[in-house]
Amino acid sequence: MSLLYIVVFQYYKNKRYVTKADICATELRIQELELRIHRCYMQPNKKKLTLTNNLIIKKCGVSTINTDKIKMRKFTIVLTVLVALAITTNGQIPNSGFENWTTVGSYENPTGWATWNSYAAGPFYSCTKSSDHYPASVGNYSIRLENNTSLTQLTGGLGMAMTDTFAYPFQPAFPISGHPTSLCGYYKYMPQNSDTMWIRIILFNNGSIVMDEQITYNATASTWTPFTIPFDTYTNADSAAILISAFLPQGATPVPYGNSVLYVDNLNFDSFIASVSEQTSVNTAFSLYPNPASDIVTLNINNANNADLTLNIYNVIGTLVKSEILKQYNRQINIGDLCDGIYMVEIKTKEWTKKQKLIIQK
Repeated sequence: MSLLYIVVFQYYKNKRYVTKADICATELRIQELELRIHRCYMQPNKKKLTLTNNLIIKKCGVSTINTDKIKMRKFTIVLTVLVALAITTNGQIPNSGFENWTTVGSYENPTGWATWNSYAAGPFYSCTKSSDHYPASVGNYSIRLENNTSLTQLTGGLGMAMTDTFAYPFQPAFPISGHPTSLCGYYKYMPQNSDTMWIRIILFNNGSIVMDEQITYNATASTWTPFTIPFDTYTNADSAAILISAFLPQGATPVPYGNSVLYVDNLNFDSFIASVSEQTSVNTAFSLYPNPASDIVTLNINNANNADLTLNIYNVIGTLVKSEILKQYNRQINIGDLCDGIYMVEIKTKEWTKKQKLIIQK
């Protein structure tokens, strides 16, 4: 399929710069377009097709389509893609599933997030990686925040984390595209001494705050519970910051009342991450780690006869995006050139073919 696209991003005209994330999001939307445009020609009388709430497609350009099942005459079609509401915003929150952690001395920090761990002398650290995560089919870890009232702010007693860095007044922490209308995620909370958990999301445009919303809960949630923070009305936003805390700072002395514990997992704009529905069953032929991954993924092949293996990586619409010949039991694959998203990793030999899902999250 060869298509001529004129892509008009109404949202981008108000931005000072276009990020790599914007480009990646654009590529994914174009890939989705290709797949759905192919299907739409089965209904040639339709003059306009609504793909999603975000994209509207109008016929008017140049295209030639030839497939094994359908052979069509050449005809003219131009596609003008208008951003009606927003570009897909999923996957923009850095390390939103808390799968990636950075070791700093004797503790770990969630990559892309600031904590109070650097102020602690150990062995207690207010932010830790937990294998208690949700949904069970997505990722392996969550973030665990715990207060310690015997310590102070400057000795690491605050169970709090924030994207990028702690800053007040709040500052942009990561770029976003589109027009998200809510923040969703999952939490568990075990409060002590009337503590209140706190999750806050701030949106910015050109460095100025354009939206600031939060939720607070003081009830025990011993099982994973979904939450949603609806956003107030705003016009444009180009960046955001998120804060999560096992206590709510109040009064002249903003410290926790008790040693409360908060777990948070799988933050996302506008929808809940329910599962990786395409996840294949347990695959003993090979394993990928870490998964989700950001730049490098290690491939561990369990099959004894692993000579002359072919690695193929496909995107969500089945397009081959990377291919390599493997000749080692353990192999590191550079995926830094691939955009955030869900991919299918395929290992092929003359005797067998195995597949596994890979989540890329930078």
